[in-house]
Amino acid sequence: MREKVIYILLIGLFIFGCTNEPQLKEGYVKIKGEVTFDRVNVKVIKGGIAKLDYNNIIKLPARDVLVKAIDINGKPIASTSTDKNGKYSLEVPINSDIKIRVYARMYKKGYWDVRVVDNTNNKAMYVIDGEYHNTGTQTTIRNLHAISGWTGDGYKEARVSAPFAILDSIYQAMQKIREADRDAKFPDLTVNWSINNVASPGDESSGQIITSNYDGEQNLWILGDENGDTDEFDNHIIIHEWGHYFEDQFSRADNIGGSHSLGEALDIRVAFGEGWGNAFSGMATDDPIYFDTSGYKQSTGWYMDLENGAQENPGWYSEGSIQRVLYDLYDKTNEPHDKTSLGFKPIYKVLVGAEKNTPAFTSIFTFIDALKRENSEYSYSIDKTLSYENINSIIDAYGSNRVNRGDIPLYKDLSSGNSVDICTRNNFGVYNKLGNRVYVRVHINSDGVYTFRANSNSYDIDPDFVLYKTKYPHKQFAISQIEGSPKDILTINLQKGDYLLDIYDASFNGGCINLSLNKEKIKYNQKEKGKVFSKVKLKRRPPKRQYY
Repeated sequence: MREKVIYILLIGLFIFGCTNEPQLKEGYVKIKGEVTFDRVNVKVIKGGIAKLDYNNIIKLPARDVLVKAIDINGKPIASTSTDKNGKYSLEVPINSDIKIRVYARMYKKGYWDVRVVDNTNNKAMYVIDGEYHNTGTQTTIRNLHAISGWTGDGYKEARVSAPFAILDSIYQAMQKIREADRDAKFPDLTVNWSINNVASPGDESSGQIITSNYDGEQNLWILGDENGDTDEFDNHIIIHEWGHYFEDQFSRADNIGGSHSLGEALDIRVAFGEGWGNAFSGMATDDPIYFDTSGYKQSTGWYMDLENGAQENPGWYSEGSIQRVLYDLYDKTNEPHDKTSLGFKPIYKVLVGAEKNTPAFTSIFTFIDALKRENSEYSYSIDKTLSYENINSIIDAYGSNRVNRGDIPLYKDLSSGNSVDICTRNNFGVYNKLGNRVYVRVHINSDGVYTFRANSNSYDIDPDFVLYKTKYPHKQFAISQIEGSPKDILTINLQKGDYLLDIYDASFNGGCINLSLNKEKIKYNQKEKGKVFSKVKLKRRPPKRQYY
């Protein structure tokens, strides 16, 4: 029978004593205590192996977590949050039977609400429950501790500390943001973690989550598969995925998702999004050693050095290059090619400002173009850091003068009454790799109904294209309407202005497509003028993204 997580976990060390604190209001007494959890440290071994070191488990404070006093009827009668040392204090009625409950939830009204739930048990939130006791008439101390569950030969006890370790990693990430912006407000976030979460596609409510990821809908999904892949103590993994949430909620996440690795030539949006996630994990922890533990007894994982890792296929399309560039621009350790130590605030400012509002697809080009404009005194040293990664000086947000490794420009231009030839490639892989897609800048001179047509002379080619607005939130809002055909079409109401189009061969065979744009000649009387655009109905919607 499969092991089940116990949600109401009766653990805690209870110490009673008197204090000399000032008298409270009549009929009330104070309960104080400390909430802690086990964090299993990682051990990196020469040769690139990372493992959880169960001989190095440390007790850490559970910071900013919600604490409530619960009466015998199960009703909360007082609540607070722990401080940065994991300490809390509550005022409760005297001579009452209550217990202390700690929630796997960081909450501050109007600023953040982060909770860890079990996606395989109806989204039940993880908690630690103390035992019921009588409050008496003097201050009582009630400490609660969340254990790892490791017994020496596996997790034979409930893994109570896992949700609190996840929250602590997110706490680190949030603190890095708050260093740059003390008034930052974080949209609600739900973290789905379970011991049943495995690296397999399928039903998320059964734990088949593909891998740890951010789903673009304010949810993180975190692996917990013992002897397979557990991520609760892999703080770089947690923060990487939280970095996607940050992009989505604070900046912009144009990343189209999909699998990726350091040495691949990637779509520019994917390369930047994944490189940012990796780099930010190092910034938030101030530790460039990024690790992911997995395997039998969590002992055969891997690690990499965000700053000094070996270059593999460096360039503007490389996740590895981008993580090194971003981390080098941030940190205080300088190499011959890195003479810039900006810290986090300038990076944050670009991400929530110019990057968020750029008319181009987000990439290393949009980021560096804005960073250099806002920190012009560092332009030379920024270019030197880029040059080390085989990236020539960036002069605009579109990566002008760059081609997709085959004399194919990154961007092409299209206006009404014209057409453009698009050629895609698959020699680096499919879906989200360099050359799979071509970006088209579309200019509309006047409001109206427009038709895009994509045609190929080959039945091996299945053209698809997705249309984006160039103003924040820059969401994909329409996709071509025919599947499995060498011809595709999209008729849509467009207002005067600029748009972006991402065109690709959905069969990923690689080939050429002719893309045209024309304004429809629609006759209508004055009364119908305001209604005509509503006649355009789209049956096919853009695909959901998932960020790994």
